[in-house]
Amino acid sequence: MHITEFSADGFRNLQHVHFQPDKNLNLITGNNAQGKTNLLDAIWLMTGCKNFHGVQERHYLGFSADFFQCSMKFHDGRREQQIKYSLERRQQKLKQISINGVCTNKPANLFEAFHCVAFSPADMELVDGSPEKRRAFMDLCACQLHPDSMRYVSKASHLLEQRNAGIQQAIKNKIHKHDILLWDSQLAQVGVFISRMRAEYIKNLSPLCENLYGLITGGQEKLRISYRNAIYTNTSLLKTSTTVLENEYKKILSEHLENDFRLGYTLKGIHRDELIITINDKPVHLFGSQGQKKTASLVLKLAQAHLYQQKLQRSPVVLLDDVMGELDENRQKLIYNAVSDMQVFITLCHASSLKLQKTGKCFQMQQGYLTEL
Repeated sequence: MHITEFSADGFRNLQHVHFQPDKNLNLITGNNAQGKTNLLDAIWLMTGCKNFHGVQERHYLGFSADFFQCSMKFHDGRREQQIKYSLERRQQKLKQISINGVCTNKPANLFEAFHCVAFSPADMELVDGSPEKRRAFMDLCACQLHPDSMRYVSKASHLLEQRNAGIQQAIKNKIHKHDILLWDSQLAQVGVFISRMRAEYIKNLSPLCENLYGLITGGQEKLRISYRNAIYTNTSLLKTSTTVLENEYKKILSEHLENDFRLGYTLKGIHRDELIITINDKPVHLFGSQGQKKTASLVLKLAQAHLYQQKLQRSPVVLLDDVMGELDENRQKLIYNAVSDMQVFITLCHASSLKLQKTGKCFQMQQGYLTEL
């Protein structure tokens, strides 16, 4: 998968950007606060996912812009497709999105068409941030491989909200306590599906992470990742029958119902799952240095790209924001070699910061304008 043409105007500070990127390496250079990250954000917008820098959609519009519009042509390995995305300031709830000329009002519909793997310094939260960040990472990665799975992730969130609202209603004696159990069968069904999805994904991701981290650190440190399920502590998720797993899930929910009423929310469930990350058998979020945390989070993203390539026989587009410039030459080479057969966009202040043979294209961003060097 690779982008063949991209344009953006009015997206944050981007002005009349239009370029045809190289099929492999693309360097986006320029001083700080010129729009390099905004360009990667605009590309990520085409995935239909939330902004990977945490920017809210209403902030996509430039300060003085009445609208923004982005257009992208890309080849998915079989054919060329086109995505268009625009938004007007006066009608911010009415996004204009189209895929190959067919209009859709849901960014989620872009998810099946175009896939990226993005890394920025903020992704250190994958290692030392909240468990919610790591659960979202597992779900996004797994759903890239199987887009239909996204409906189970959305349904699980919706059902949990409904059960928690029901608990609040029961506390106020507006409904009977046992009415809460009506949600449990549905929660068990989606809970089993997501538990298996996460377990399968991490099972495949783990050896890739261990190998990449070993290469980057010269084998001096060992990275381990594992999936910890909040319901099935000693159960083989990938071998046990669905019926047995669903019954166990419902049993746990029932046994903890009184605790749920005391707390006012559902305590047990996949919303308490965790991705465990250790270096030399020690939890990285507790004992890891800043360098170890950054390397571990970068390895998670690189392994994500590799697994995508293995499973789907095509590559995602890789966005590396403010990553390479502060690495030594050996680590730059290892990281670039890991994605050398993918289309990569790398932002950095100066092209000379990248100590690699530059065989692709180099662009300069200045005050929101992009020029090819």
